[in-house]
Amino acid sequence: MVFSYYLYKYPYKLLWYINYFIGKTPDLAFYCADPLDYEMFQPIQKFLPEMIIIAKNNKVKDYLVQKGIKYISMPSFPKAVIMARQMPYKFPVDRIIKFGFDHGLYQFKRWTSPENYNRFNIYFVSSSDQVSTARRLGIKTVKAIGYPKLDNAFNGEYDEKFLNIIKSSINIDPDKRTIIFTSTWDVAGLSALTKWIDNLDLLTDKYNILVTVHTWTSPKYIAKLKSMKNILFIDEYDVTPYLMIADVLVGDYNSIMGEFCAFNKPIITFKVPESDRTIPEIITMIANISLQINDFNELPDALEKCICNPDEKSVERQKANNIFFYALDGKAGERAAKIITDLIEENY
Repeated sequence: MVFSYYLYKYPYKLLWYINYFIGKTPDLAFYCADPLDYEMFQPIQKFLPEMIIIAKNNKVKDYLVQKGIKYISMPSFPKAVIMARQMPYKFPVDRIIKFGFDHGLYQFKRWTSPENYNRFNIYFVSSSDQVSTARRLGIKTVKAIGYPKLDNAFNGEYDEKFLNIIKSSINIDPDKRTIIFTSTWDVAGLSALTKWIDNLDLLTDKYNILVTVHTWTSPKYIAKLKSMKNILFIDEYDVTPYLMIADVLVGDYNSIMGEFCAFNKPIITFKVPESDRTIPEIITMIANISLQINDFNELPDALEKCICNPDEKSVERQKANNIFFYALDGKAGERAAKIITDLIEENY
């Protein structure tokens, strides 16, 4: 920890205990470091009692204001805190119960230091396989609950009527198949964005084209995608409905393909070079669940093959789902909420 942490730690602890003894510590808080965190948290939050929302920065504050959500700023002194980032050091009191969860599916990126996870009382992950891997690395706090972000896809909330409204609102042509393009962050050498961004117009006559990219993608690419005619750039944090209406996903090395895999539909991936940021097991899994290509000129044939034979890699995708997900039953958020409330009741 840097020296400034210790300058912060001891005054915070003193103030926390003062607030605790005078009865002013709220039972539960959600620390929101990014708008995506709140979107990921909603399937858990709806099963929890009312809580305070702590906004990290102006970006989060503006987002919460737009949604009509009340918030406070730090410092805050809750009895328990939930977060989607590895920032438990902002609440440096052992008696504060700390819950964390991943903001992406499974472990497409390497685990960081075990210390970052072991500072939590419980850190939620999407699968039992992740728990086994984490424990081998010395991470003791992980708990598999599934992937709350996909709950609405499997609990009936995103039903056919809802999806038809989405299709109508974005002018989906029912006579065309729908392709969704995705890409990971474009600065780490794992993105295939530049292989297709200049060629999407070659596909729009035949297909409905949807696009979603990593939120940190270079602004020049996002601006270009937003300006393109005859494609839909998805400028929303929850892309689940768009995954559900797509027939094929085209990606690279991004966890959203794992989300798409949950629906057992065809995936095409551009091959990416292995590096210190890739995980060999994930590289192999991507190759197993998708039709892999090198360049855009291979894509039209690959799309046709996937559309004509959508079940070709179905067995491999189902095997991957057993690794990615604890369960696909629409109850991941409910499971997490019960664990949270039980532990708070046990301690307070």
